[in-house]
Amino acid sequence: MIKIGVNTNFHVLGGKNIFENKDERFKEYRLKWLKCPEKFTVPDFPLFIDIESTSTCNLRCSFCYNRERIKGGFIKFDLVKKIIDEGADNGLYGVKFNFRGEPLLHPEIHKFVKYAKDKGLIDVYFNTHGLKLNEEKALKLIDAKLDRITISFEGYTKDVYEKYRVGSDFNKVVKNVERLIQLRKKMGIDYPKVRVQTVLVPELINHLKEYKNFWLAKGADEVAYLDYKEMKEHKEDIVYSWACPQLWQRMCVWWDGTIIPCNHDDRALLSLGNIESVSIKDAWKAERLNKVRELHKNGDSHLVEGCNGCFLRDSEIRKSMEEEK
Repeated sequence: MIKIGVNTNFHVLGGKNIFENKDERFKEYRLKWLKCPEKFTVPDFPLFIDIESTSTCNLRCSFCYNRERIKGGFIKFDLVKKIIDEGADNGLYGVKFNFRGEPLLHPEIHKFVKYAKDKGLIDVYFNTHGLKLNEEKALKLIDAKLDRITISFEGYTKDVYEKYRVGSDFNKVVKNVERLIQLRKKMGIDYPKVRVQTVLVPELINHLKEYKNFWLAKGADEVAYLDYKEMKEHKEDIVYSWACPQLWQRMCVWWDGTIIPCNHDDRALLSLGNIESVSIKDAWKAERLNKVRELHKNGDSHLVEGCNGCFLRDSEIRKSMEEEK
């Protein structure tokens, strides 16, 4: 029996469900998100696309793979328009404007959000460390109608936070998040929904309740953590009947136009071409990607170069193996 993968490294600690939405199209979107992988149904077009605003970052977090080996660059607005225009014509539900870098470094990030919302996308968001989330940018993002934003923030004390978020400022980021929430409240709106999440660093293992309470008291909608203690790249083969859900849900486009089938292939081992010459739809239906899907469906995902060694795949399989003992 094939086990359909989910990211069990992600845990919600408390707050509101940021996916709670009465809109019928949004419900349709989330249902497909669950059912397409379960039934191995390939929709006509990806449900969601990760668009990399930039691959650069102004911090040097100790746990981040982005510190050394990634070439920096910023996506051009024309490329963003090209992706979203095709998506809007084919039923795309949402986009996330980051992958490997810090999206608030891009001077046009609010324009990207507005363009996506004006085109009818219903789940537009990005993850950020929040250092650049000043009042001007917060107001522009609110005006653009950003649906949600995830703030990556380790802990609730200055010493722990700045130990891991090298180059950041605890007080400044806390103030930035509080101001965004206050602006939203002052305007009488409920967007963008704010999730605050942390990597489960050792200092927080026994203090998640304090972390949750700290951020809920600040007005965050949802508080969560990511357990990365086993999410490391492995070299050895692991043979297990496991299928990655992303192959039936989403795609990713880098700042330079490179198309990849998931948001974990940071070396583009499964590159499907470039958006300048290949459409999203053609990449989504490409023979190469369909072969990858077939290998996953048949329990042979370890035979896929870009999947064998993927930290998500390996961590999920190791957990399943432990549960079966």
